[in-house]
Amino acid sequence: MKKMSKGMLMTALICGAVYLGGSPVYASELQEFSLDEYVVTAARTETKLVDTPANISVVDAQTIEERHYQDVSEVLKDVPGANVIDNGSGALEKAIVLNGDTRVLVLVDGRRMDFASGTSSGRAGFDLNLLPDVNLIERIEVLKGAGGALYGSDAVGGVVNIITKKADKNYGKVSLGFGSHDARDMSAMYAIKEGKTSVTLSAAKNKQGYYEYKDAKTGNNKKWPHNSGYNNDKVSLKVAQNINDKLDFEVGYDYSKFDGFTVSSLTNKKYTTGEYRLSNNDIENQNVYAKINWLNDNGDVGYLQYHHSKLDYFSIDAIDGELYSNKVETTNAVDLQQTFSTSEKNKLVVGASWSDTDVDNGSIYNEGVDTLAFFVNDTWEFAPTWNLNAGVRYDNHSVAGNETTFSAGLNKKFNDFSHAYINWGQVYNVPTTGDLYDNTMGGANPNLKAEKGDTWNIGYNTQINSKTDIGINYFESNLEDAITWSNPGGGSTWVVDNVAKQKKRGMELSVSHKLNNNVQLTASYTYIRVKNNEDGTEYVRDTGYVPNMYRMGIKYQDGKWNADAYLRYGNGCNTSTSLDLYSNIKGDYTESNYFTFDLAVTYRATKDLSFYAKGYNLFNEAYAEHAGVTNGSYDTPAQSRRFIVGAEYKF
Repeated sequence: MKKMSKGMLMTALICGAVYLGGSPVYASELQEFSLDEYVVTAARTETKLVDTPANISVVDAQTIEERHYQDVSEVLKDVPGANVIDNGSGALEKAIVLNGDTRVLVLVDGRRMDFASGTSSGRAGFDLNLLPDVNLIERIEVLKGAGGALYGSDAVGGVVNIITKKADKNYGKVSLGFGSHDARDMSAMYAIKEGKTSVTLSAAKNKQGYYEYKDAKTGNNKKWPHNSGYNNDKVSLKVAQNINDKLDFEVGYDYSKFDGFTVSSLTNKKYTTGEYRLSNNDIENQNVYAKINWLNDNGDVGYLQYHHSKLDYFSIDAIDGELYSNKVETTNAVDLQQTFSTSEKNKLVVGASWSDTDVDNGSIYNEGVDTLAFFVNDTWEFAPTWNLNAGVRYDNHSVAGNETTFSAGLNKKFNDFSHAYINWGQVYNVPTTGDLYDNTMGGANPNLKAEKGDTWNIGYNTQINSKTDIGINYFESNLEDAITWSNPGGGSTWVVDNVAKQKKRGMELSVSHKLNNNVQLTASYTYIRVKNNEDGTEYVRDTGYVPNMYRMGIKYQDGKWNADAYLRYGNGCNTSTSLDLYSNIKGDYTESNYFTFDLAVTYRATKDLSFYAKGYNLFNEAYAEHAGVTNGSYDTPAQSRRFIVGAEYKF
């Protein structure tokens, strides 16, 4: 009956989304994603998607605006094959997982966002909270599969490439929203274009007073026993100057900060079972950059970029003042890249990058890491409808040493609407500064080795007709000396080390069907299996992953209304339990499956004024995106049913 009632509710909500506003008005057609579209992430230069041997998803500014995404993490949750680990309890990080891997490189206009905040239980990836406001984003390209030969370390699972807008006219917009759990969402953006000079300024603030969740053990809604005081502030400024037809220059500054309290269940010996640890976390990131873009005599693009970033992370026990972590991480980096069209059918991309990172953990570590890399990638149409994408990269890392890695991808275009591909890449993934020097909960190991291995992807995308698109992809990776974080026995002390081996494999299937000019359906299925061999004898499944993830969405659009309904269904979760050192019953998930359902509706009252409403977890499901159960309740449960309503005005 429980599953049937959820199905009935889902049907009612979807039908309501589809028929909002009465009879269809065919004034505005649904946006289509075409294989004829150009992407830049897979080859570091523009290629048509149908000619690209890679699994790539694209989210553009129109989609971001129509769904009123609050931040990048919310955008990525709707990308097939992507999973966002949201700890769901106050000021904690949100990390992206691609192809079952947290080793994901995040880029903003070519700048590496490769530091980890170090706030998660286990190996932290880049914290998505620190990215610029979504109003600045022109498009997000998500490359699923290793990009190590082109991008270096951290690109084992893939690359998230965020491309920001360029001001081409004077315009602005402001948005204000209010929601459940004392939530506030405020943003403003203004762009100026005068002659050859453009300026873009944006600011955003997201607040939430408290966190409420549905307890898996009792089935009742509960509040965390302390207000979150959560604040996430973002400010960005970009100034661009067009010097002539072949040269332009831009400088910018990005600031982001999120702070507040987080509450988690206690299982260590310092507290009795059932009490809670209250932490005060404060994370600030600043990024200053300058970039010169040019065209050579053949019209090929190149750039030289410098950026300086500083991450300041502080976490303290709000009850007794015990310091959990204190880290200041400063990076200076230079990137150089040039494209050469050697013929109509061949294009080379060559480049180099250098970075210097200093990490200060107080009295624990005060260390630095230097990197130097050179890369070459060749895109070659060696026969009609056949493309070869081959790359080589040399890395010199001051801790992990030197390594040369290779990659190759083969693409067969059957027509303008279908292609098949296979790609392979070697992995040389150096330990993050968090792995090396983050002393959170007793972790960090300055003697770690680099992870090595290889990855494979094979896939096929086709447009069956003018209304239906299908894509399928299979992937696997094999790593030696894989780096993992663990807390033996469920205690409070974490250990980071190189395990013997790690295997990942899985598949992704996606379908999009346009019913008419107003309604579009999307569905996807992702399978992931991860196995670790830590003692050199046999591989054991990592049960912290949800092996089967289904996504289903329906989009309705006309001249006034826009509605998106989205269902996620996780299946095959591990429900086995064991006792930890303190006689607590520990596990990964309370049930083998869970549903979540979100709905976003926008009404455009005038050309410039619109109103929106969003509902999250409308089934009010008890679930968590980060595995971990203690005595029948999730350690970091996702939030319960909640809503936000607001208005946006353009000028």
